[in-house]
Amino acid sequence: MKSGFLHSTFPICFVANDKIFVFQKGKFMIYDTRKNKFDFVVNYYTSYFNWFIYKFDILSRIFRKGVRCGCLLSNNIVLVCLDKTIFEIDLKAKSLSCGFKAHDESRPLAFTKLHGIEGFDNGIYFGGYKSNPSKGPISIFRRISKDNWVVVFTFAEGEIEHVHNIVSDPYKNVVYIFTGDFENSSAIWLAENNFTSVKAVVRGDQMYRACVGFSTLDGLVYATDTPFSKNSIRLLNQNEGLWNSSLIQNINGPSIYGCIWNDKFVFSTSVEGDGRDINLWYKLFGRLRGKGVLDNHSVMYIGDHKIGFEQMYKVRKDILPFYLFQFGVLIFPAGDILSDFLPVYHIATRKYSMGTKLLVRQV
Repeated sequence: MKSGFLHSTFPICFVANDKIFVFQKGKFMIYDTRKNKFDFVVNYYTSYFNWFIYKFDILSRIFRKGVRCGCLLSNNIVLVCLDKTIFEIDLKAKSLSCGFKAHDESRPLAFTKLHGIEGFDNGIYFGGYKSNPSKGPISIFRRISKDNWVVVFTFAEGEIEHVHNIVSDPYKNVVYIFTGDFENSSAIWLAENNFTSVKAVVRGDQMYRACVGFSTLDGLVYATDTPFSKNSIRLLNQNEGLWNSSLIQNINGPSIYGCIWNDKFVFSTSVEGDGRDINLWYKLFGRLRGKGVLDNHSVMYIGDHKIGFEQMYKVRKDILPFYLFQFGVLIFPAGDILSDFLPVYHIATRKYSMGTKLLVRQV
């Protein structure tokens, strides 16, 4: 690995131990970390407007252009979400599918691969994520075939704003669903038998509002995602039929992104505003941090629930407003990362914004 920083490059997922599938200014490519070389796969330009936006990082931030999330489907197929549309990219044929768009205009915040969970069909799933203040119905989708997704469960009207994530638990053969954002919408749900049974096990408090979690033999390790309350990494487990969320340690702010890096869990925190009752002026120019954001740094934590977590990396948010120019966040490639280095994508930070820094594991 010769380069420690990739300009204007979003790391989607690893396609080999030393190769990362990336998105760079409207192009999908494979980055070879050993050769420090990009190999072109396919373009994504739907209009001259998009072509122009992708040329300037600051415009990409304002218009929310670029890959929102992705995952490796097979050795040659990668799923990506762009502009609320899910595309399939064939790495061998170097082609882009026509795409799938959910009926309710929602998109995934993350994809989840369910495999070997008793009672569930193997496949790729996602929960609908969108602005939904009226709490309209929100669905969970499963991929059936190329550009073909079906609804497997729908939260009724009035239940939640949106789905943050779906987490499988191979130890209990269940699936957890993280939802948000406010009041009773903040919940962790337990799904069984292909989503025929879905019930909230903890609900109605910001300590249950989460985007990232990892199943362990001892329970579900997750980080909270609230801009206006204290944030923490927590352990959710069941004892004698009662569910309990216990504190592992407090963290610097809301956690939206995380990953597994070799044998450790990774969470990153965001720098953002309060998130409630936002008027137009504040959306455009607001720079007041939410009370749950302790300072202007996005922080990366690494560890596990037994040894605890330590700060491995942090970077300062830039001076631009939160909502117009996006939160200060650190994003990781999808999937378990079995590499000596971790690609970390930066948004709205003073250093490395809209680019990927390659952090090397400390031995």
